This record gives sequence, C-alpha cells and structure tokens, in this order.
Amino acid sequence: MTVRPFDHFIYAARDLEPMCRAFEDFSGVKPGAGGSHPGLGTRNALASLGDSVYLELLATDPAQPAGGALADPIKAFTIPRLFSYMVRAGDLEVVQQRLAAHGIESDLFGASRAAPDGSTLRWRLLFPRQHRFGELVPRFIDWMDTRHPATTSVRGCRFESFEVGHSDAPALAGLLRDLDTDIRVQTAEQPYLRLTIGTPRGSVVLSSDVAPSAQGEAPDRPGA
Repeated sequence: MTVRPFDHFIYAARDLEPMCRAFEDFSGVKPGAGGSHPGLGTRNALASLGDSVYLELLATDPAQPAGGALADPIKAFTIPRLFSYMVRAGDLEVVQQRLAAHGIESDLFGASRAAPDGSTLRWRLLFPRQHRFGELVPRFIDWMDTRHPATTSVRGCRFESFEVGHSDAPALAGLLRDLDTDIRVQTAEQPYLRLTIGTPRGSVVLSSDVAPSAQGEAPDRPGA
C-alpha cells in the first residue's frame, strides 16, 4: 500500500487576526498571509511544518456573504481549535468510491484563491459529508499544477506527530486504512484530533477539544 501523505492541518477560529497573534505568542512564529476562498466563506494564514506539510489558520471572511462549506462549522469558534486535516491524493475519484463503499457520500469540487504575490492557486477538494466519525476522517486535496504552499509558507515550525481518538477505534482505523492513510487511532470516550508541532518555543499540542499546551503539560479546557 502506498500511504497517502498528510497535506495540511486546519487550526480554526471565527476571527483570523486574534488567532494569528495567539499562535505567534505560543510558537514564536508569525503566520504568513494567505488569502480568501471565494464561495467557501473563509480566509487564512499559513505556517510551514516541513517541506510538504503545513498548518492552515482558517477563519471566516467578513468580506464574503455569511455562510459557506467551511465557514459554517467554524463561525462559532471563539477559541481556536484543531478543526480538520487534509490528506494529499491525486486520484480523488478513487477515494470518493472508497468512501462510498463505507456508506459515506462526498462532494468533489474545484477551489482557488489569490496569493499575496497576485498569482492564483487552484486545487481540487473532496469533502466527506456528515457521518458518524465527523472530522476524524480527513478531507482530501489535489494541488494539480499549483506549487505546494508548504514550500512558500513561513518556516520555523515542524510536524512531529498526529493522532485521533474515538470510542470505536477499530472501525475508524479500518476505514482510514481503506483510504490508504497511516494514522494513529486511540480508543477514547470523546472523539478528538491531536497534532504536535515543534516550534522555536518547544513542542506544542494543538487539539480539537483543548487549548494549546506545551508537550507534557496538562492542557486547559477552553471556557464557554
């Protein structure tokens, strides 16, 4: 089996600027400007995690009409959290068929945004629709001929590890294997995503259900 690589991880909140300032405070790295996603209701900033993987800081875009495939789930996030993750795949139709074999419908579509230098980035996305594993199953992306953002994003951080947790870990692990991914799945009472990144200020854990924390510390849960 050829393992499909991680492409990027999505750290999300309602407002972009406060999230970027908070990220810089705990990591020591200032995210670089990204751009807006027309039709999806979002905009972003980026930080490279290596030569082929990066962190996307995603927020709603006040310049776009309210709502969108990405904006709707994150518009209530007053505190940043790890929201989702993307896996790279050049055969999105094959992935779509494998999701369907597990009873998961998905949407395949093209997207684009303008880069700060005026160029246009274009890619294709495959988004699974609602199902019992939610964001623990990745979204998939094909950059086609576009230069990968990890190579142009601000450097200073690095990918260290990623895992997911779910009460039915064996079933989730089987699905992820069928999608040609190699993702650590833990048994957990509540589902979670957990990403550890190296930063100039040490290793930091970003999670779907807790505030950022230094590795080895007990993270604080966000307030209401």
